[in-house]
Amino acid sequence: MASYQVMQRCPLCGRDYQHVPNPYEGRQLALYGDLFCCDKCWDSNWDGWNSRHEPVLLRHLQKKGLPVPERNKNGWLPRN
Repeated sequence: MASYQVMQRCPLCGRDYQHVPNPYEGRQLALYGDLFCCDKCWDSNWDGWNSRHEPVLLRHLQKKGLPVPERNKNGWLPRN
């Protein structure tokens, strides 16, 4: 039986990651609806989303009609 891999492109960094179990390399951003990112972006932004990621996050929130989360103490959008 063939093994299938479903690859996704991270909207934040453009890296391709595996979006199915074994290994699953992505994270859902709960505050941002149905948006996912790669583990590397998730791990690198533990203290809030770097400002270079804001345009993608804000566009997604606007497109989905979701509120913009309150910024954290650093002034960054929270990760989750």
